[in-house]
Amino acid sequence: MPQIFTVFQIVIDKHLSDLINKEGWDCHPKAKAYKEAMLDGDIRTGVMHDCFTKVAEVVADDLDHVFEVGAIGPEDRITRFEKMTSISVGNIIADAEGNCSVVADFGFTPLAQTFHKMLLKEAA
Repeated sequence: MPQIFTVFQIVIDKHLSDLINKEGWDCHPKAKAYKEAMLDGDIRTGVMHDCFTKVAEVVADDLDHVFEVGAIGPEDRITRFEKMTSISVGNIIADAEGNCSVVADFGFTPLAQTFHKMLLKEAA
């Protein structure tokens, strides 16, 4: 049954991108959090430093369907709020009940309850 899922990503703007190119990935907590999330699937730094942004809501049946829609569409199932890349490792997806999962190398990892509260409070 379709429901609305919320997608959280770490958005790198032009200013931060320029800084990363000049000084490397450890130049800023958000840059470091992005690297850790995308390469290792480790979202701890990103959540603790308020680096994740609610980028979209996706109408889908389940997490696998969110991943598919976020990668190949159809676009009419996505409501974008910010710049959004295709869904990938290190992104966080919340279902309608507030259960959060991290996109892993293979499948999804449930997000610890400690991080749920931090992430969803920031999105409200």
